[in-house]
Amino acid sequence: MKPRRKSPFQSDESYTAVIGDMLASRTLQGRQRLRVQAEFNDFVAVMNQRYKAALVSEFAITLGDEFQCILADPTVLPDIIWDISRVEQLPQLRLGIGFGRIDTLIPPQAINLDGPALHNARTAIEKAKSERLLGGVFYGFGDTIDTVANGIARLLRFHISKRSETQLRILDFLRSGLTQIEIAKMIGRTPQAVNDHKNAAGWEAYEAGEQALRQILRIDKPAGVP
Repeated sequence: MKPRRKSPFQSDESYTAVIGDMLASRTLQGRQRLRVQAEFNDFVAVMNQRYKAALVSEFAITLGDEFQCILADPTVLPDIIWDISRVEQLPQLRLGIGFGRIDTLIPPQAINLDGPALHNARTAIEKAKSERLLGGVFYGFGDTIDTVANGIARLLRFHISKRSETQLRILDFLRSGLTQIEIAKMIGRTPQAVNDHKNAAGWEAYEAGEQALRQILRIDKPAGVP
């Protein structure tokens, strides 16, 4: 029996597929739906610019209330998860994150794709829907990475859910690399007040959690990807 020939587009390289799903989008009607759709388009455009260096295939809206993209470097996922948690103009977004091959030609925008990475991301988003999970669900990275990444993601999401808007704003600034003195000048408060908000927000714990998630996702990039 002759060995099965590999598809000309099939690759042994693995990528990270991300599927996002907007909560309660089907309840939106009329002008509200048009507004949210416009905001969704703007959000996707911003994400494509912000994460250009990590994207193999750009964020693309696929089903009206869903988007997907393909990443070469999954260590940016804590940043993507944070950005999605801070979008104010849109309903909350669930994330399904899958790892594996892409068995079709990978276009500039993430449409008309197929392969285990997409199937795993779909399994992950369905789990996020059925169990009402926010903060990202991981599937296909292997039992150990899946378990650790999902555990960290649940803890980080719980941490965010307990913070006030002022505390989240301070975390925004700290994540961007600003110092406490720079933040104090921006918001018109003293460095001591910023430090108090930083401690109340649990910045060190949150930062350590993100670092742990990046580390567990530190997977070798496919050959040829810078």
